[in-house]
Amino acid sequence: MRKVENIPLDTELLGLFQALSETQSLTLAANRQGMSQAGASRALSKLRTIFNDNLFNKSGYGMQSTSRAKALAPRVIAILHELERLTEPDEFKPAGLTRTLYIGAVDNGVFSILSCVLKELFRQAPNAQLEILPIGDDLCSNLKYGRMDLAIFPLLTMPPDFHEINLFETTYACVVRKGHPLSHYADKGQAPTFEEINQYRRMQITVHDGKQEQGYAIDEGAYAHPLAQDIAMSVPYFLAAPFILAETDFVLTLPRQTALRFAELAQLVVLPYPCDSTSFHTRLIWHHRVHYDPAIQWLRGLFTQCAEKMAEKHKQQLDRETAVALE
Repeated sequence: MRKVENIPLDTELLGLFQALSETQSLTLAANRQGMSQAGASRALSKLRTIFNDNLFNKSGYGMQSTSRAKALAPRVIAILHELERLTEPDEFKPAGLTRTLYIGAVDNGVFSILSCVLKELFRQAPNAQLEILPIGDDLCSNLKYGRMDLAIFPLLTMPPDFHEINLFETTYACVVRKGHPLSHYADKGQAPTFEEINQYRRMQITVHDGKQEQGYAIDEGAYAHPLAQDIAMSVPYFLAAPFILAETDFVLTLPRQTALRFAELAQLVVLPYPCDSTSFHTRLIWHHRVHYDPAIQWLRGLFTQCAEKMAEKHKQQLDRETAVALE
């Protein structure tokens, strides 16, 4: 605070000034500020010295503002209001967001959940920008040092200074072309056995997990005791897979939500996986650096809302398949 003749102009003095301006009474102003009458008198003397003006003169039973005090009053009140706002949390308004948001995802993360988020994101924040970044060996470093704000990823064990939320739980499913010899299982709502699946060559999608240089196969966690598989083709991209499957007898194992989206893109059939396949969570992960960032908190909320909708849609799909199996 500014000092005049070694007298600090602080919020206590400014608060008394406001109270005197509004009450025109030293007694009432002192009571409002929680000060004694003598303390208020000493504070008024300091104000008079600082502003080199009487500011408030005795008038009958009260005080009357000088012209200088009347001119200062709106400025003092504005300063006090601004000081109060310093301790208040910022009110985040998505409509005013113009920054670029950086999200790490493999390509199936884009169309499996991010596509659901996009519509609401740009409806609420029409001037925001979004950049989708590939997930590689430096995932944790990118999140920690600000090259990514969030990442969509299921299988990585995160360091202690990271946060995560489970967006939805999913299982695995097999995808084959329409007319494939295994496709009749979909009509029955039944799962083929591992032995039946392994009669056909496999297609495999291999992506990075942010830690292993060589990456990992998407179907590695599909079952606890994997059998030997005849891998005909391995690709690093999800979106290439449905069009290759449509022209071959390959079998591809995928997270169920992704498999259902693939079936919409091409002439494919989704098969239930054998009953001992494992489930896992698709997760949203971020570093503590952005844990309290209002924009990122808002963005995380959009993801959880969309995940809830997807989970309900997935449940309805499973209910329909169960009903078919019971017919």
